[in-house]
Amino acid sequence: MNLQDRNESLERVIENYSNLLYKICFMILKNEQDTKDVLQETFLTYMTKRPHFHSNEHEKAWLIKVSQNKCKEFLRFHKKHAGIPLEEVEESIGITRGMNYEDQEKLRLIWNLDVKLKSVVILYYVEGYSVKETSAILNISEAAAKKRLQRAREILTRLGREYDGGIVCE
Repeated sequence: MNLQDRNESLERVIENYSNLLYKICFMILKNEQDTKDVLQETFLTYMTKRPHFHSNEHEKAWLIKVSQNKCKEFLRFHKKHAGIPLEEVEESIGITRGMNYEDQEKLRLIWNLDVKLKSVVILYYVEGYSVKETSAILNISEAAAKKRLQRAREILTRLGREYDGGIVCE
């Protein structure tokens, strides 16, 4: 692949997936600048590894997996979770723009889950992946994915709301 083709491929990937990856990473990192750094690292990995994909869904899943792994690496390295309340950042990035009140409340509950639980909830409920696909993206067993979903639902129920999924992000 020549340089022009690689540049066009990277531009296409950024155009197609940057919003999706931004929302996922932001929900994990809770910090706009850290999210941008992780996205840059994700696209750099895409550019340097130049993976070959069987389909657009395979490419999308690979990018989600890489970005989530980069988020985990970032959190491990910095040993911190930015404690920014969702309300403080809503105006600047509009993550809940277009959502009804009920979905905004669900997002507020998800916002405070542990990163392992949040990753599974985002993929399964928000992005609509199956348990099998979620486990493959996160490189965990299906049993682990199911257990994390169960734990997340238990925590969300304890917080006073029974979560049934269904948030749709634009």
